[in-house]
Amino acid sequence: MVEDRDIDQLFDTLARYIRMRERAVHTTFGTPDGEFETAAFKGLFHLATRPMRSRELAAELGADPSTVSRHVSQLVDLGLIRREADPHDGRATLLVITDAGRDRVESMRAGRRSAVHAAMSEWSADEMATLVILLTRFVDAVETVVPPACERRRSETAPASESRRITPAPTNSRNP
Repeated sequence: MVEDRDIDQLFDTLARYIRMRERAVHTTFGTPDGEFETAAFKGLFHLATRPMRSRELAAELGADPSTVSRHVSQLVDLGLIRREADPHDGRATLLVITDAGRDRVESMRAGRRSAVHAAMSEWSADEMATLVILLTRFVDAVETVVPPACERRRSETAPASESRRITPAPTNSRNP
Protein backbone atom coordinates (compact mmCIF):
# COMPACT_ATOMS: atom_id res chain seq x y z
CA MET A 1 0.00 0.00 0.00
CA VAL A 2 1.32 3.42 -0.95
CA GLU A 3 1.68 5.75 2.03
CA ASP A 4 0.39 9.34 2.02
CA ARG A 5 3.81 10.69 3.04
CA ASP A 6 5.37 8.96 0.01
CA ILE A 7 2.80 10.56 -2.30
CA ASP A 8 3.52 13.96 -0.72
CA GLN A 9 7.26 13.41 -1.18
CA LEU A 10 6.68 12.41 -4.81
CA PHE A 11 4.80 15.64 -5.47
CA ASP A 12 7.45 17.70 -3.68
CA THR A 13 10.10 16.09 -5.87
CA LEU A 14 8.02 16.60 -9.03
CA ALA A 15 7.53 20.26 -8.11
CA ARG A 16 11.31 20.67 -7.76
CA TYR A 17 11.78 19.01 -11.15
CA ILE A 18 9.20 21.31 -12.76
CA ARG A 19 10.96 24.40 -11.35
CA MET A 20 14.32 23.16 -12.68
CA ARG A 21 12.77 22.34 -16.05
CA GLU A 22 11.26 25.81 -16.33
CA ARG A 23 14.65 27.38 -15.56
CA ALA A 24 16.28 25.15 -18.16
CA VAL A 25 13.65 25.97 -20.78
CA HIS A 26 14.20 29.68 -20.33
CA THR A 27 17.96 29.33 -20.65
CA THR A 28 17.90 26.75 -23.46
CA PHE A 29 15.34 28.08 -25.91
CA GLY A 30 16.43 31.26 -27.52
CA THR A 31 16.26 33.03 -30.81
CA PRO A 32 18.36 35.79 -32.24
CA ASP A 33 15.06 37.59 -32.92
CA GLY A 34 14.25 38.08 -29.26
CA GLU A 35 11.04 37.30 -27.44
CA PHE A 36 8.88 34.25 -28.04
CA GLU A 37 6.82 31.81 -26.05
CA THR A 38 8.86 28.79 -25.05
CA ALA A 39 5.66 26.70 -25.12
CA ALA A 40 5.69 27.16 -28.90
CA PHE A 41 8.77 24.98 -29.15
CA LYS A 42 6.98 21.98 -27.65
CA GLY A 43 5.07 21.65 -30.91
CA LEU A 44 8.30 21.21 -32.84
CA PHE A 45 8.95 17.85 -31.19
CA HIS A 46 5.56 16.56 -32.35
CA LEU A 47 5.94 17.98 -35.85
CA ALA A 48 9.37 16.36 -36.12
CA THR A 49 7.58 12.99 -36.16
CA ARG A 50 5.02 13.89 -38.84
CA PRO A 51 3.12 16.77 -40.39
CA MET A 52 -0.26 17.43 -38.82
CA ARG A 53 -3.14 19.86 -38.76
CA SER A 54 -3.23 22.55 -36.12
CA ARG A 55 -6.12 20.84 -34.29
CA GLU A 56 -4.15 17.58 -34.18
CA LEU A 57 -1.17 19.42 -32.75
CA ALA A 58 -3.39 21.04 -30.13
CA ALA A 59 -4.70 17.60 -29.15
CA GLU A 60 -1.15 16.20 -28.96
CA LEU A 61 -0.11 19.08 -26.71
CA GLY A 62 -3.30 19.02 -24.66
CA ALA A 63 -3.66 22.72 -25.40
CA ASP A 64 -6.35 25.07 -26.57
CA PRO A 65 -6.44 25.43 -30.39
CA SER A 66 -6.28 29.24 -30.18
CA THR A 67 -3.09 29.04 -28.11
CA VAL A 68 -1.56 26.58 -30.55
CA SER A 69 -2.53 28.86 -33.44
CA ARG A 70 -0.51 31.68 -31.83
CA HIS A 71 2.44 29.31 -31.30
CA VAL A 72 2.24 28.11 -34.90
CA SER A 73 2.43 31.71 -36.10
CA GLN A 74 5.57 32.25 -34.05
CA LEU A 75 7.18 29.08 -35.41
CA VAL A 76 6.28 30.04 -38.98
CA ASP A 77 7.74 33.54 -38.44
CA LEU A 78 10.94 31.94 -37.14
CA GLY A 79 11.12 29.69 -40.23
CA LEU A 80 10.89 26.52 -38.13
CA ILE A 81 7.65 25.25 -39.68
CA ARG A 82 5.61 26.04 -42.77
CA ARG A 83 1.99 25.62 -43.76
CA GLU A 84 1.16 23.38 -46.72
CA ALA A 85 -2.10 22.33 -48.32
CA ASP A 86 -3.27 18.94 -47.10
CA PRO A 87 -2.99 16.60 -50.13
CA HIS A 88 -6.07 14.69 -48.90
CA ASP A 89 -8.20 17.78 -48.32
CA GLY A 90 -7.24 20.93 -50.19
CA ARG A 91 -9.31 23.05 -47.81
CA ALA A 92 -7.13 22.03 -44.85
CA THR A 93 -3.59 23.04 -43.96
CA LEU A 94 -0.81 20.82 -42.67
CA LEU A 95 1.97 22.07 -40.45
CA VAL A 96 5.31 20.81 -41.70
CA ILE A 97 8.64 21.17 -39.92
CA THR A 98 11.40 22.81 -41.97
CA ASP A 99 15.06 21.82 -42.08
CA ALA A 100 15.76 24.70 -39.69
CA GLY A 101 13.05 23.30 -37.40
CA ARG A 102 14.60 19.82 -37.51
CA ASP A 103 17.99 21.35 -36.71
CA ARG A 104 16.45 23.19 -33.74
CA VAL A 105 14.82 19.98 -32.44
CA GLU A 106 18.09 18.07 -32.72
CA SER A 107 19.96 20.90 -31.02
CA MET A 108 17.44 20.91 -28.15
CA ARG A 109 17.63 17.13 -27.84
CA ALA A 110 21.43 17.20 -27.84
CA GLY A 111 21.45 19.83 -25.11
CA ARG A 112 18.95 17.87 -23.08
CA ARG A 113 20.94 14.64 -23.48
CA SER A 114 24.17 16.37 -22.51
CA ALA A 115 22.61 17.80 -19.35
CA VAL A 116 21.14 14.45 -18.33
CA HIS A 117 24.41 12.62 -19.06
CA ALA A 118 26.21 15.10 -16.79
CA ALA A 119 23.57 14.89 -14.05
CA MET A 120 23.37 11.10 -14.13
CA SER A 121 26.99 10.19 -14.76
CA GLU A 122 27.01 8.05 -11.60
CA TRP A 123 23.92 6.09 -12.65
CA SER A 124 24.14 2.67 -14.28
CA ALA A 125 22.30 1.84 -17.48
CA ASP A 126 20.02 -0.45 -15.44
CA GLU A 127 19.16 2.36 -13.01
CA MET A 128 18.32 4.65 -15.89
CA ALA A 129 16.17 1.97 -17.53
CA THR A 130 14.35 1.40 -14.22
CA LEU A 131 13.69 5.15 -13.87
CA VAL A 132 12.25 5.30 -17.39
CA ILE A 133 10.05 2.25 -16.80
CA LEU A 134 8.73 3.48 -13.45
CA LEU A 135 8.23 7.08 -14.56
CA THR A 136 6.40 5.91 -17.69
CA ARG A 137 4.24 3.62 -15.58
CA PHE A 138 3.47 6.51 -13.19
CA VAL A 139 2.54 8.92 -16.00
CA ASP A 140 0.39 6.28 -17.72
CA ALA A 141 -1.45 5.59 -14.45
CA VAL A 142 -2.03 9.27 -13.68
CA GLU A 143 -3.33 9.88 -17.21
CA THR A 144 -6.12 7.38 -16.52
CA VAL A 145 -7.45 9.52 -13.66
CA VAL A 146 -6.50 13.06 -14.73
CA PRO A 147 -8.00 14.05 -18.08
CA PRO A 148 -5.98 16.30 -20.42
CA ALA A 149 -6.42 20.03 -19.83
CA CYS A 150 -8.52 20.53 -22.96
CA GLU A 151 -10.98 17.84 -21.77
CA ARG A 152 -11.11 19.36 -18.27
CA ARG A 153 -11.91 22.78 -19.75
CA ARG A 154 -14.74 21.27 -21.80
CA SER A 155 -16.25 19.48 -18.81
CA GLU A 156 -15.83 22.55 -16.58
CA THR A 157 -17.65 24.77 -19.06
CA ALA A 158 -20.47 22.34 -19.80
CA PRO A 159 -22.47 23.06 -16.63
CA ALA A 160 -22.01 26.81 -17.13
CA SER A 161 -23.36 26.60 -20.67
CA GLU A 162 -26.30 24.57 -19.45
CA SER A 163 -27.06 27.20 -16.84
CA ARG A 164 -27.23 29.81 -19.59
CA ARG A 165 -30.19 28.12 -21.17
CA ILE A 166 -33.29 30.24 -21.13
CA THR A 167 -35.86 28.76 -18.84
CA PRO A 168 -39.28 30.15 -18.21
CA ALA A 169 -39.42 32.37 -15.17
CA PRO A 170 -41.55 31.10 -12.36
CA THR A 171 -44.99 32.57 -12.48
CA ASN A 172 -45.99 34.89 -9.76
CA SER A 173 -49.73 35.18 -9.20
CA ARG A 174 -49.35 38.86 -8.34
CA ASN A 175 -47.68 39.75 -11.69
CA PRO A 176 -49.81 39.41 -14.82
